[in-house]
Amino acid sequence: MLRKGCALVAIMAAGCVGDITDSGGGSAGGGGGGPGPVQSTAAFECKGGVAPDAVPLRRLSKVQLENTIADLVGLVLPSDKDAILLALEPTFAALPDDHREGPAEHWGGFTRVDQDVTQQHADRSYELATLLGTELTRTDARLGAVAGGCATDADGANDDGCLDTYIRSFGERVLRRAVSDEDVAFYRAVAGAAPFEPADWADVTALLFASPHFFYFVEHGDAASTTAPNMFAVSSYELAARLSYHFWQSAPDDELLGLARSGKLLEQEVYAAQVSRIFQDPRTETSIRQFFSEWFKRADVAQLNSLLGTPAFDALRGSLTPSSQLRQDMYDEVADMGVYYGVTEPAPFDELFTNRKSFARSPELAALYGVPPWDGASTPPDFTEPERQGLLTRAAMLVTGSANTRPIMKGVFLRRALLCDDLSDPPANVMATTPEPAVDATSREVVEALTGAGSCQGCHQGQINPLGFATENFDALGRPRTQEKLIDLISGEIKGEKPVNTVVTAYVDLADDKTVVANGLELQQLMLDSGKLHSCFARVYFRYTFGRAEDVKRDGCSLADLHGRLTKGAPLSEVLHAVALSAAFRERNFGD
Repeated sequence: MLRKGCALVAIMAAGCVGDITDSGGGSAGGGGGGPGPVQSTAAFECKGGVAPDAVPLRRLSKVQLENTIADLVGLVLPSDKDAILLALEPTFAALPDDHREGPAEHWGGFTRVDQDVTQQHADRSYELATLLGTELTRTDARLGAVAGGCATDADGANDDGCLDTYIRSFGERVLRRAVSDEDVAFYRAVAGAAPFEPADWADVTALLFASPHFFYFVEHGDAASTTAPNMFAVSSYELAARLSYHFWQSAPDDELLGLARSGKLLEQEVYAAQVSRIFQDPRTETSIRQFFSEWFKRADVAQLNSLLGTPAFDALRGSLTPSSQLRQDMYDEVADMGVYYGVTEPAPFDELFTNRKSFARSPELAALYGVPPWDGASTPPDFTEPERQGLLTRAAMLVTGSANTRPIMKGVFLRRALLCDDLSDPPANVMATTPEPAVDATSREVVEALTGAGSCQGCHQGQINPLGFATENFDALGRPRTQEKLIDLISGEIKGEKPVNTVVTAYVDLADDKTVVANGLELQQLMLDSGKLHSCFARVYFRYTFGRAEDVKRDGCSLADLHGRLTKGAPLSEVLHAVALSAAFRERNFGD
């Protein structure tokens, strides 16, 4: 039997719509006793002379730190790289993982935004620096390769000059800036007086790696900018680091470092050419993949094999036995789709929501789709199921890891992550109940009964539930259906079937959108037509790029440029690399 009331899936799935930072959106009637909804703006205004807020010092993410060390070690000791990284592995593993952070946390959040610094970060950073000093100088062969033959030739008379040269050359790579005479004096002090032992070289190397300039994006700026008060152009070295870490998640290569050293990187044509070169490098695919992986990842989905052996789930799955890898395969597919249209075969943003191609590489996921596995190189196969098109009908957007679909969680994901509308906390007296399968009602009917009255009605009926109901023609394993099995949760017995209902008033535009759609395909098109998918993409890619939440007023020019390119149908590759050409990418507000 159904029980009336107000239900939430997990602890923060529902609530009325609030505001992401300063959205600039309009309001509409809310109902249910909560605040009236305020939605994300679908367009942005560029006002000259407005500066973004000053931001604190940023540290490298864990991925960026690991990549940087791997690349530096590979540069100076390519044959010993694997052995050295193996020695560092326990310390790497002890570093705290970055958490997805953003205005809506798991929805539209990115690990780059996480800037927490704990005692563990400090301890592990010191250990890494010490280990690197030891490993890079462990043998004469390693020391000679890193610092030059003068470091191991047993001629103490040339040690002072040899150490100074080492600090200047290797220090430029580690610190990502020019090394001054004062720097040389500071770093060489730990070595004492010549002649130097291997331990002295290890101490100097460890001190270089222990510098805040290695673990953080330390920026001092260069010339004052004319764009707004307190804005300064970053220096050539700082710009080189921004560019390489954004697209490669690692330190600048030789070419970029040389242009930073000469100052030529600040020349407009030279810089534009470097943006193109770096974007076309294969390493950029990894960064773009991370962006789409984190944007599209749903934190509410359990492992798809976690309920194997339970009656209700076994009744749902039938002959399909999902493996422990299937959930990740689904996440990988949507990331591959983003890379394909963003880098491999550039296409307008809309292709993410209108294409009918499968990017499933694993035989297991491909079999679920009824298509051959994609080899990652040739043209991806087309879906044969007419219900599948674009992002919203991919398995990653549909599965739950349980015996029933979860329309509320699907709706929350679309509202927060893809439309950038915020959902505030639910009322304090809400009943936190996870809807379970019923023997006499579909998942939609269960949710409608639980959220159809009381303080949750206004939020759920107009803002959350319809977005989830539109794809109820797919089951909890992402398979198309026209009938929903009515499963007894305890026994697993199938008590019957009922037709699924996907017709909804979508309320994509919270202010006045009463458009009725028949299913997820029509919902996707309505979301595209609203322009909110494009504006949300501009916002989340801004977060990924700058490591902070956007302010639609202060960051309006950057957002307007991205949004304009998207709505005009520019290739997604152009949009993805255009952010590096913006004034915001090359400037910083250092405050007072």
